[in-house]
Amino acid sequence: MSARPSFAVSPVVAEVDFAARGRQAGHLRVPQSRDDSGWGTIPVPIVVVANGSGPTMLLTAGNHGDEYEGQVALLDLARTLKPEQVQGRVIIIPAMHYPACAAGKRLSPLDGRDFNRCFPGDPFGGFALSLAHYIDSVLLPLCDYQQDLHSGGTGMDIVASTAGHVLDDADLQRRTLAMADAFNAPVTMLLREVNAGPTLLAQAEARGVVALSSELGGGGRLNPANLAITKRGVANLLRHAGILEGRPEITTPSRRMTVPDLAHYVFAPCDGIWEAADMLGSTVEAGAQAGLLHRIEDPSAPAIPLSYAATGLLWCVRHAGRVKVGDPVAVIARDL
Repeated sequence: MSARPSFAVSPVVAEVDFAARGRQAGHLRVPQSRDDSGWGTIPVPIVVVANGSGPTMLLTAGNHGDEYEGQVALLDLARTLKPEQVQGRVIIIPAMHYPACAAGKRLSPLDGRDFNRCFPGDPFGGFALSLAHYIDSVLLPLCDYQQDLHSGGTGMDIVASTAGHVLDDADLQRRTLAMADAFNAPVTMLLREVNAGPTLLAQAEARGVVALSSELGGGGRLNPANLAITKRGVANLLRHAGILEGRPEITTPSRRMTVPDLAHYVFAPCDGIWEAADMLGSTVEAGAQAGLLHRIEDPSAPAIPLSYAATGLLWCVRHAGRVKVGDPVAVIARDL
């Protein structure tokens, strides 16, 4: 395998040798020309730990910069994982969309892009598209497994979950569900996702990599309970793959669920302040009141009551109080 792809493949340069054994810490240098720095680069931190023979797992966080459980879990792993513990190779990118992570924002402060809608990328399309192309064309072909760690970010709070897609490939589907069982989040979501095509998960699946995404909390904060689930889940995946010794630490089996259609969403019909009726993780009934939407522009107008159109687990709630028309304020999941 090549340590550093040629410029014809990608302009991104890795400061690590993916074929080497041991622990390496460096950067992916992504070109970013500016008025005052024509040869400038943005360094994306990367750690590679390799030893012996075994599979390769790519672990990523910071796809969106305001999602923190994954970033901290992978920073901890990058500091503590030793080559002698490993059989195979672990590639760790704790702050993948580095400019968004540094700014604590979902979207890029450079160009407003959502990095998880940039795949398979473009080697000369600017920072986000260039990095997405490198991950798709250089890193994913090295991998047997890939886990992308997400949460609800600043806007949403979500019951800690792994997430995969409904796949036509029965064997890949089986292996994906086995990986999700090993991660052992409280919920495993299996989705036919809206606009899934440009995501990292979809690109990994298209390349035959056993891959998962996740939603591990949110609310623009670092939740200690969700961080513990994330750290344990990452260690479980490495054991499941045979990269670390031992068996995954399974508590209660993960609950397999889905969000089958838009009837399981509650959307804001106008701008306002959202007052939720139920706590995240509650069981809710179709027809019950989901909450009230308050309109500050007309103090004499009554608040608008919104109702659930489906029965199930209140899997995702709006965390930010202020909402805009069309924002989801609640998402209901049902058992598979």
